[in-house]
Amino acid sequence: MKKSLIILFACFLLFISAAPGQNSESPNALAFRWTYTNYQLPVSQKLNGGDYNSGAELTYIRHLNPHLNLAMPLKLGKARFPLNRIGDTRPEQLTASLDALLQLKLYDPEKLLYPYLLAGAGLMTETKNGWNTNVEFPVGLGLNLRLAPHLYLSLETQYRFDLTENRNSLQHAAGIWLVLGGYHPKDKTADSDKDGLPDAEDQCPDEPGTAALFGCPDRDGDGIANRLDDCPDEAGLPKLKGCPDRDGDGIANYLDNCPDMPGPAQLRGCPDTDGDGIIDPDDKCPNTPGPAANQGCPELKPAEKEVLEYAQQAVQFETGKAALLPSSRPVLTEIVELLKKYPDHRLRISGHTDSIGTYEENEVLSEQRARACYNFFVNNGITPERLSFKGYGETQPIADNMFEAGRAKNRRVVFEIYVE
Repeated sequence: MKKSLIILFACFLLFISAAPGQNSESPNALAFRWTYTNYQLPVSQKLNGGDYNSGAELTYIRHLNPHLNLAMPLKLGKARFPLNRIGDTRPEQLTASLDALLQLKLYDPEKLLYPYLLAGAGLMTETKNGWNTNVEFPVGLGLNLRLAPHLYLSLETQYRFDLTENRNSLQHAAGIWLVLGGYHPKDKTADSDKDGLPDAEDQCPDEPGTAALFGCPDRDGDGIANRLDDCPDEAGLPKLKGCPDRDGDGIANYLDNCPDMPGPAQLRGCPDTDGDGIIDPDDKCPNTPGPAANQGCPELKPAEKEVLEYAQQAVQFETGKAALLPSSRPVLTEIVELLKKYPDHRLRISGHTDSIGTYEENEVLSEQRARACYNFFVNNGITPERLSFKGYGETQPIADNMFEAGRAKNRRVVFEIYVE
């Protein structure tokens, strides 16, 4: 009888040796394994070979996709559960468990070695004054060694977390893994995408391509197959994974905030000509360093601001007219020099009067006096585009017009250098 069983098992192995590895065409498999479970190690923290309990396992495995399997192992065995940390155990009793596990395949199951990680949940039942059922959460790893297209030597180790006290365990298993289903040999001359390369040699068997790219297509014609091209619809460079770089700064256009101006990677491809940490597109003075608070432009020094303050009262005109007095020219010349020193800045000129005369007359006079200053700057080399002027008449007094001292302060021209 024993000899007949051996012959029958050998014939069974020969029959299934032509089956393929587990995949979408042969999605089902069974595993038969012997189990060795140690309940004492998690309690005592000591590894002793005598603490292992033997059992058996039958597992159904279902292929879900190229990366995942669903496994449902049914296990039977005997166990001596620990009573305390010094090694005392309960009498031997029967156990049974049923799990639902996901297996993460770490390598192509068609290869010689097929490792995987596993995790899931299950129920473990023990015969202790009746049947008691515990919830467990196994995690672990497995390794299958391919013996034939259908057959693996299967090794597995789990650590099983149990919600019941003193029921955590370390479990090892060894046995065989059989893929179920018939063998459907592939036609080595088949060419599914009709590109002249047989599927066996075609890295993209469902998309027509060129032999130079091992049968893969290249929509943008840059010599990089679509599957390896981060920009398959734009011709690009191999070093940028097929993406273009218009400004040649080594940063692909789609990652470059300034794709038409070369710049460093730390500024996302944007230039900073003056090195002030503000990229040129956001820098109002890209060739002169300045703080972010002033939009990348240099700020006037305190002494330079004092020149503008002094000019408000120092710029004088003939009484009731817009003709500059000669005494006004020195301070206006200092402002010209400031504008030349700060070529990215602009100047706003505001004319003001006291309340003597009519509202309309004062508005006209203040505008004419602001224009007189404007003409002075233009005649001394400042481009009109950098200048603006406006007359406010008597509408913005800074002192009381009832007294001469107040009226003298109100008759003024304000000069404001700013960044636009």
